[in-house]
Amino acid sequence: MSERSFHSNRNSQGSVIPSSLIILSNFFQEIPDFMSIVDTEYRIVFSNWKGGVEPGDSGTLTQGRHCYEVYYPGRTIPCDNCHLREVFKTGKPLITDKVLPRTGLIEIHVFPLFDDHGKLVMVGEYHRNISDQHRAEVALRKANRMLQAIIDASPLAIVAVDNELNVTLWNPAAEKMFGWQKKEVLAKPYPAVLPELQEEFQNNLRQMSAGEIRRQIETSRMHKDGSFVDVAHSSAPLQDSTGITIGYVAVMADISSRKAEQQVLKESEASYRTIFDAANDAHFVFDAQDATILDVNLKMCEMYGFDNREEALKHNVEEMMAGYPPYTLNDLLPRIWKAKDVRLQTFEWLAKHTSGRLFWMEVVMKGVVIGGEYKVLAVVRDTMERKAAEEENRRMQETLLQANKMAAVGTLASGIAHEINNPNNFILSNAQFLLDNWCNIDRILSIYATENGEFFIGKMPYSEARAIIPEMFESITEGAQRIKGIVTGMKDFSRKEKATLDQTVDVNKVIEAAVSMLHNQIKKHTDFFSCSLGQDIPPVKGNFRQLEQIVVNLTLNALESLPSRDCGVYIATTYSRFLSKIVIKIQDEGVGITEEVQKTIFDPFFTTKLDSGGTGLGLSICFSIVKEHNGMILCESKPGEGTTFLVRIPVIESEKRR
Repeated sequence: MSERSFHSNRNSQGSVIPSSLIILSNFFQEIPDFMSIVDTEYRIVFSNWKGGVEPGDSGTLTQGRHCYEVYYPGRTIPCDNCHLREVFKTGKPLITDKVLPRTGLIEIHVFPLFDDHGKLVMVGEYHRNISDQHRAEVALRKANRMLQAIIDASPLAIVAVDNELNVTLWNPAAEKMFGWQKKEVLAKPYPAVLPELQEEFQNNLRQMSAGEIRRQIETSRMHKDGSFVDVAHSSAPLQDSTGITIGYVAVMADISSRKAEQQVLKESEASYRTIFDAANDAHFVFDAQDATILDVNLKMCEMYGFDNREEALKHNVEEMMAGYPPYTLNDLLPRIWKAKDVRLQTFEWLAKHTSGRLFWMEVVMKGVVIGGEYKVLAVVRDTMERKAAEEENRRMQETLLQANKMAAVGTLASGIAHEINNPNNFILSNAQFLLDNWCNIDRILSIYATENGEFFIGKMPYSEARAIIPEMFESITEGAQRIKGIVTGMKDFSRKEKATLDQTVDVNKVIEAAVSMLHNQIKKHTDFFSCSLGQDIPPVKGNFRQLEQIVVNLTLNALESLPSRDCGVYIATTYSRFLSKIVIKIQDEGVGITEEVQKTIFDPFFTTKLDSGGTGLGLSICFSIVKEHNGMILCESKPGEGTTFLVRIPVIESEKRR
């Protein structure tokens, strides 16, 4: 370690320095801060030149120089507020600070040095550079002022307490929120905790003591007047530099208005929900962009088959529609977008129940604002009953029209029958005349053939024609008789007569008359038709034409149900002694009838053949006629296996004992 000279004006001749002074000099050299000794003329007699204040290249340059020349280069006179002068004057130490050009802000400790006689001969200086500390203190004061300004300007109440829960901070917002002025609460116990919330408050303190920060806890605090203040409360522990908790700070927002609004909104929502769920129509609330279902009412759940609202909201609207054009999501979205623009949309839609059943609905859509956002409200009404009623009304009108047409046809048929009957009688009588006189004609023609040889009649050799012509006359007569029978049957069937039920009717003759009338229809529909009439069938009391109408209607239905000519129709009559009733059985090998249809086949105007002219009155009329005859009509059928109708008519009372 190098050794510097220890200078003294009194030792100018270079006397030997005692070892104790050398030790003292070395001690001063090792002190990290600047130290110096100045005599009464302000000359530096000793300095360690540490602390970044080295005034020159070597100590020799500062030997005997005035302190103000070294500290303030270029200065020639002592400083006006010289701290050395003050110590020389008072003989007392002092502490001050100054700004030196070379080092910045310096804290100076000045102390007097006395000789053995107690005379003040020199002054010692100790310099400590506090520039960084000063800058830090300035920054800290600035930050504290800024923090205090923020705390004072904050609209949120900011409160701090120490570990004993005495208030250390109470900003103006806290004064306004709780009513206590700052001077009323500082250094006093925190006053705003409600007695019933002490447990919550203590639990909050325990969690903060463990280092936890508590955010946005909604609770209540007490106002000076004793009222409650609803607050959103966030709090954290205050810790010193070692991490020890020295208190707690809380930031609170007054949410009383929001709570009141929430209560009003809650009551309003409850009212809305009551009205919403009480509606007789289904309601949807849709997202206006992608048709997401946001809300539904109870009627919607009932209409679509959901157990509750929560279950319904798990599904998307695409699952609740028919799913084929024009009933797809792509068809619905444009309607929703138009409704969002406050353009009312009214349309019919084919929806799908959770069971898969499709049903019609009427939809009214309108854009609404809910919670500040645009939504689309859809009010939906199931129109299946209305459509069914409309369809039933249309079908009944068509049926009545058809019935009127049939009545007109019946009247026309009666007239036509009369017109056909006249020329047919000429055909019948002339054909019969020719047949009766054919033997005479044939004899004359035979003589001619013998005398003149073979000749032709209608391109047919006479030898062949003489055998065929009689058969032709017979066919003409038979055909004319057939026409006469049909015309008579049509006239009888369409004749308006008083429906008396006092006739003694042979059921077998009823069957024969009906089959005769339906001869052409039978030949048209099947190659397999049989009619088995029971022997010794007792007569019944009733109306021949009405019973004939039953057989005609049931047989026509049976014929029209056949899928091909290979399928047959079978009619039979029997007598049940046990029931004392005649049984007419009409069985077919047709397509059959489903159980659902069987429940309604006897209803007026019900028909499965509306497009082909069915009126829906045939079976209804049959049912009414059988009922008027005190009988019963039954239907037994399975799809694909054919149908059997059984008509039971009681026999005449006197015949029951036979």
